[in-house]
Amino acid sequence: MKQTLATLVAIVVISCLAQPAAAGIIPASAGDPAIPDLVYDPATGNVTLDGTESGPFIGYTLQNATNSFIPGNFTPLLVGVSTVLTSELAEAALAPGSGSIGNVFPTGLDLAGLQALLTVNTVSVALGAPLVPFDLVVLSTTTTGGTAPIPEPSTFLLTGLGMVGLGLYSWRRRRAAA
Repeated sequence: MKQTLATLVAIVVISCLAQPAAAGIIPASAGDPAIPDLVYDPATGNVTLDGTESGPFIGYTLQNATNSFIPGNFTPLLVGVSTVLTSELAEAALAPGSGSIGNVFPTGLDLAGLQALLTVNTVSVALGAPLVPFDLVVLSTTTTGGTAPIPEPSTFLLTGLGMVGLGLYSWRRRRAAA
């Protein structure tokens, strides 16, 4: 019985401590793990094409209708053919890659702004595979002093009541057995 009670208490404590991570403090990959992520930092305009979960990719195309890209900050990822314009960033190669392409987007966009900026957003994960859109991730704009959110008092109250209830149940069973 003590082992069961200890297990239940451990599960409750772990679930309370895991809530800040589930609240989005750590940027997580978006959507489908088989599709590379386009990670945008609104503070700098930096764009990272991340294929850590999906595996590296062999080509991509990013286009916008407002000539908003900053081609002078572009850093090629793939050893192959590149197109670098204010309206289009594209690369293609037979050798796959993944990483940062530089501070090529305007700063200060949120997810809706990023979606509005990109009129074409495609990536090729393998030769002959269909083109798919990147999963878009916008990093938080909090730069310093960011802390994990504190669970609401009601969370602690319910956790405490649950532990008291389990303790009373255990005490009552021991008393009835004696």
